[in-house]
Amino acid sequence: MNTGIPVEIMYGEGRVALIPAACSVLTSVGHKVFMETRAGLGSGYTDEDYRNAGVEIVDNQESLYESADLIVKVKQPLEEGLKHLQARHTVFSFLHLAPQPVLTRQLCDIGLTAIAFESVVDNSGHRPLLAPMSGIAGRLAVIGGAGYLFQNNGGKGILLGGIDTTDDGKVVVLGAGVAGEHVVEAASSIGASVTVFDLNQDRLEQIVSRYQNCTGKLSSEQAVADEVSGADLVVSAVMVAGRRAPVVIRESMVESMSRGSVIVDIAIDQGGSVENIQATSYEQPVYTRHGVLHHAVPNMPGAVPRTASQALSSAVLPYVVELLEKGVTGNGLKAATAVQNGVVVDPVLKEELGL
Repeated sequence: MNTGIPVEIMYGEGRVALIPAACSVLTSVGHKVFMETRAGLGSGYTDEDYRNAGVEIVDNQESLYESADLIVKVKQPLEEGLKHLQARHTVFSFLHLAPQPVLTRQLCDIGLTAIAFESVVDNSGHRPLLAPMSGIAGRLAVIGGAGYLFQNNGGKGILLGGIDTTDDGKVVVLGAGVAGEHVVEAASSIGASVTVFDLNQDRLEQIVSRYQNCTGKLSSEQAVADEVSGADLVVSAVMVAGRRAPVVIRESMVESMSRGSVIVDIAIDQGGSVENIQATSYEQPVYTRHGVLHHAVPNMPGAVPRTASQALSSAVLPYVVELLEKGVTGNGLKAATAVQNGVVVDPVLKEELGL
């Protein structure tokens, strides 16, 4: 199969799935790689960088899709890309199809195969392609959330971490997975007071033992409501692999928060874990409801594309090699295959979509 790297067209998305160094690994052993011109610019990589890695540059998306069989990209196909996809294509990208029945149906109608980055599992049960992006999203949630607390940005005028003689600011984190731990680490490191919720007591104890100013609590609706009401920044990092995100922050909880507080929903890719939340974009990253600023950008790591692309490319490369040389044979890729030849084959996705 020939590999194709298209320009990402989601607003604010500057990442590229394979950086030149990764492409060089592929071309050095005889694999053909095509890239749409300027696809790497958002991450600081020029067409010449890719040419030096043995990549053939094509002028437009139509030519890219005609030249390639395996499409390796960051975000799910949007309308502009869907019109170029054919049944012979395999798409390898973040897909998050559980809350997207229309896109799932479109992929099936084309008859292609679609493999989800977020569902790839390694031999240890970890998600190596999702983890680095979750870590970046967690850190950005604190950096961005802290900024939106500034009064000139509509916030309540709190400096997270404070200084001597001031309040530290309170951060509530829902979920103690990879993203949640990075939220805790970032918030704790600047001196904020952090409360993290999870359903796993052992995991909570691990987190609390690693970071200062951190309290762990088993998640229940009442316990979450009690902490959220007094929070300055709430970050929801709740995700159930392959499924829509569970709603853990009810609208009544949002109403209880003080004006100018901030909510960041990292789980918006999976439909969001805040009741009635609406996805935003880097064009308009926040909106205010009940006096609370809501940040729900589906491609949060797209704000730091250089860092994110380097991390993602390193994780993706071994699986691209596997696809090119063996096809979908390993358990990690089999488990991540959402659609195969136009048929939904992921049992969790089937259940989520009522198939």
